[in-house]
Amino acid sequence: MDNIITGAIAVAMFLAFAGGLAESIGEIPFILIVVIVGIMLCTDFYESAKEGLQQEKERKSDSGV
Repeated sequence: MDNIITGAIAVAMFLAFAGGLAESIGEIPFILIVVIVGIMLCTDFYESAKEGLQQEKERKSDSGV
């Protein structure tokens, strides 16, 4: 669970930084790159968090039996 919290904080900080940078630069190609990388980052974070929760659930069920 700690990994999810720190991961969410890291994702939020990156998106805020990159979004602010894209807004200040204002060039369409850079904005597109930031949007695409942001989508990829969120997708990877979601999949990693889902996998981590599944592993934690399996570990608890194995030790509880």
